[in-house]
Amino acid sequence: MQRHQMRQSIAQRFGAEAQRFVEWAEDAEAPEPMSAPVALRRVVALYSAALELPQPWSEGASIRRDGELQLAHRLARVRERAAAIALQHYSEIFSPHLPQDEPVVGDLADDLVEIYRDVATGLHLHRIGRIDDALWEWGFNFQVHWGEHASSAIRALHCYLSREDPSGLSSSG
Repeated sequence: MQRHQMRQSIAQRFGAEAQRFVEWAEDAEAPEPMSAPVALRRVVALYSAALELPQPWSEGASIRRDGELQLAHRLARVRERAAAIALQHYSEIFSPHLPQDEPVVGDLADDLVEIYRDVATGLHLHRIGRIDDALWEWGFNFQVHWGEHASSAIRALHCYLSREDPSGLSSSG
């Protein structure tokens, strides 16, 4: 398979998972609020798909910032929906490489909004045919930004569900 076709295939696979995440996060018409079990499944699926992305320093991305997405309204809606999840704040160690005296406070709604922002930006680039830019946006921000939010959210949600609702770790939805 040619390099270009391979990159398009990777973008298509990740783009499909990104689309599922964005639709889930934006769904203002959902019959019920966001839930911890579904949040865990959506974030894990997105994180897992991101592990297949090419390294962000791959050649080909132009990363033009013309036509930036106007996300403010959508981000507010995602934050409002995320606030419905019973778990909001959690304790974590900011970096396992730099131990701190005190844990920091994580915010699940903030994690979901930050993941959404980076993934939606790449999804927009993908939709308008800027495949290399989308791959760069997703891959770079996975490494330096949303991947950290996702891994923190995964751990917090797992711990919450294992203590508060163990059935949420295995239920479908």
